[in-house]
Amino acid sequence: MLDDLIDYACVFAGVEAVIDLDLYNSIENSIIELLDKLDIESVLPFFTLDEPFRKFLIRLSWGDGKMNSIFNKIKVGENFGLEIVQELISSNIITIQKSREEPIALYPKQMIKKELRAYEIQPKLYFTKPFYRFWFNFAEPNRDAYGNINKEKVLEDYKNYSFKLSSLLFEQLSIELLELKFRRKNQELKICGSYWDRFSEFDIYCNSKNASVVGECKYTNRPITKAELTKLESKIIQSSLKADYIALFSKSGFSHELEKQQSDNLLLFSLKDFREIL
Repeated sequence: MLDDLIDYACVFAGVEAVIDLDLYNSIENSIIELLDKLDIESVLPFFTLDEPFRKFLIRLSWGDGKMNSIFNKIKVGENFGLEIVQELISSNIITIQKSREEPIALYPKQMIKKELRAYEIQPKLYFTKPFYRFWFNFAEPNRDAYGNINKEKVLEDYKNYSFKLSSLLFEQLSIELLELKFRRKNQELKICGSYWDRFSEFDIYCNSKNASVVGECKYTNRPITKAELTKLESKIIQSSLKADYIALFSKSGFSHELEKQQSDNLLLFSLKDFREIL
């Protein structure tokens, strides 16, 4: 039932007033009902449905949110791209998260390896509501110039790629749960979010004077295994991150071998633990 709540929130959080949600109804039927009833211009500013904002938001919904990569994909220059971003932030459609990666060059005219000279540290962009990501991922690409939506194609795409919506929301919920657990231990995780650098990406990295936590979230139908923990530990070393704790969050639990390793510094959270925040 908790996974149903998460799946529904990925689509309907932000437009709950449009339809009467029934968790006993299939999510596919609920999506069709939403598309039949929704006047999208009452939910989104009209300009977001026109170019270049439309193309920008579709590309954002498909990728990892790295800002400059989106500029390159839709072929806009940095100055114009930043104007688009600022307008969308001002309209509360997206938010921005700066990278916490240390710059490669620590002082002017520092010599940098040739292979790193083109590397740029990028911020990431996120939709402020899960529904916005759903709309620009599935509905808007299948809407014609007259506003007609190919609902069969929306459902087909949703069936194949809905995991992208669920995974992101699961990460956000995992951060909330982790912060709650540490507050109960009188440890405040003040800087908490995803982390990325030129080596790797981490679903969660919380860094404060009290504790550093690296987290990984898996919203899949298979348990997290010891091999995945080993891979995460290798990534932590490569990125030179401090990790007082490792926290793993899994929709489908953990292998028996991994459960035996649970300790004060290896925190395992399964779906039932999310009852505290849902």
